[in-house]
Order: sequence, then structure tokens, then C-alpha cells
Amino acid sequence: MSALRPRRSAANLAPFFILGLVAALNLVRGGIHAFSVDGGAHSIAGLDIAENRQTILSLFAILGFHQIVAGLFEAYVLVFRRDLITIALGVQLAETIAGVTNLYLYRTFPVSVPGAPFNLAVLFFVGTAFLLSLLKERGRAA
Repeated sequence: MSALRPRRSAANLAPFFILGLVAALNLVRGGIHAFSVDGGAHSIAGLDIAENRQTILSLFAILGFHQIVAGLFEAYVLVFRRDLITIALGVQLAETIAGVTNLYLYRTFPVSVPGAPFNLAVLFFVGTAFLLSLLKERGRAA
């Protein structure tokens, strides 16, 4: 009977738990960006928002609402549609790659922001979880 049960190794469980952490992270960061007084732009990132305050806060709110929607989708996948974990991780990986590319190469901030190295760590963990999930899917298909 135990031969019929899928193995519950760390490699099999990691995509589920990492997506759960990323969903929570998206909900928390999204809430800060969308609802805190300065969107975290000054209080967390240290950006000077004296000029163009409303524009900066509006852009941070857009980012925040996007993160909240992403977090809710990821939570939905975890609770109701675990068969979509690989897709959800793939979407999150693409978004994280785009964000890290922007933070380091494209339209960089004028100051060092704490989100930059943190997002490199997120990129590593989401990328690893995505690859593990792909391998798990491939093993199921074989």
C-alpha cells in the first residue's frame, strides 16, 4: 500500500511551501504598497517623495494592488487547484525576473533599496521551486 502513495520528500513539498510563502509575501508587501501612508516608498525604501509625491504614491498603490491580486491567486491555487502550482510559480518567477532586472539594470532607484537584495533571494527560491515542480510534473508524466 505504501508503494502507491507519493513520496513526501522535501523536494516534493518545497514548491507548495515556497508558493505559500510567496503568496503571503505578496499579500503583505501589496498591503504596504497600497495602503500605508507613503506606500513604503520613503519609510522602507528611503526614497525622497517630496517631489511628485502623488505620482509616486499612485504607482506604488498600483504595484500593491497587483501584488495583492497575485497573492490571492497563489492562495487560491494552494487551496483549490494544486495542479496549477507549476504555472503559478512560473508566473511569479517571470514577475520576479522582471522586477530584479528593473532594480539592477533598467530603471534603477537613485538610492539603495532593501527590496533589491531581498528580491534576489526571492528569485533564487522561486526559481528553485519552479524547477522542482517541473521535475515533479515530468516524473508524473513518465
